[in-house]
Amino acid sequence: MTATQKNKTDDKTKYGYFLGCVMPTKMPWAEKATLLVSKRLGLDFGYMKETLCCVRPGVWKAMDPDWWLSITAQNLANAEKQGIVMVDTCNGCWISHYEAIKELTEEPDKMEMVNRHLEKVGMNLKGTVRVKHYLEVLYEDVGMAKIKANIVKPLKGIRVMRHIGCHARKLGDTLPNYFDEILKATGVEIIDTPYDMTCCGLLLYFSDANQSILERIGKKMETAKELNVDAYAIICSGCYDQFERGVKIYRDEKGITFDTPIIHFSELLALAFGYKPEDFGMTICRPIPTTKFIEKWQKLKEAK
Repeated sequence: MTATQKNKTDDKTKYGYFLGCVMPTKMPWAEKATLLVSKRLGLDFGYMKETLCCVRPGVWKAMDPDWWLSITAQNLANAEKQGIVMVDTCNGCWISHYEAIKELTEEPDKMEMVNRHLEKVGMNLKGTVRVKHYLEVLYEDVGMAKIKANIVKPLKGIRVMRHIGCHARKLGDTLPNYFDEILKATGVEIIDTPYDMTCCGLLLYFSDANQSILERIGKKMETAKELNVDAYAIICSGCYDQFERGVKIYRDEKGITFDTPIIHFSELLALAFGYKPEDFGMTICRPIPTTKFIEKWQKLKEAK
């Protein structure tokens, strides 16, 4: 991590939200919840403009590292030009941008190479852009005190399993700890299982679809069903894509239906901040309906 990336942002910081591919097509509720939460916390949090796919390194870097760097560098150069801190909620997007800017600032020959490519489209990358995971923005820039001050409807009585995802462990326990602390601040009870830190199997799916689904998503969702938890909490869009795929394969090919809804981290924050499910479309476009979750949430709220 470069020195510029470590610096804490200030109240005047302008963030650019990099949506990625999955969020706007499959997770409109997570997108809206993230924007609502960010606005409530006083963040200057708009969409990043003129983006390309993040070309996540788990796939494309292995095929052609120079191509991966050059394409990813265009997102970085755009963020730099727009004067924003690039923010990713998807671990796959974040790891691509994070690793690319780190590699480019540490290896001048690679920076020179990508700038030769960027020059053809009238762009240039200096390497001053800052890339942050959304968890870093919340925990480091906003701070737990302000997050807790905005919790007006604690989710006490809601039991969740959680999945942080592999790429979020790039910085050791930092992001997983941020994830857990903010989740706990919403009032939910986190149920620990042996599968909390296992990979979702998304990249494995390309080489062994059977193991990817049965040994990864299957184990997680079967455990959630056995423990009768209220939700599976995630943050990564790439992981969500794999969860959705696994749920559909179990239903269509094995005749097994899971009823534990996959809830985005920002949705739990939004509810705890006092927003209603309809404020961010919590019931739409889901492989597992959120009806049961919402009914319990309403009962707990009315009982207080």
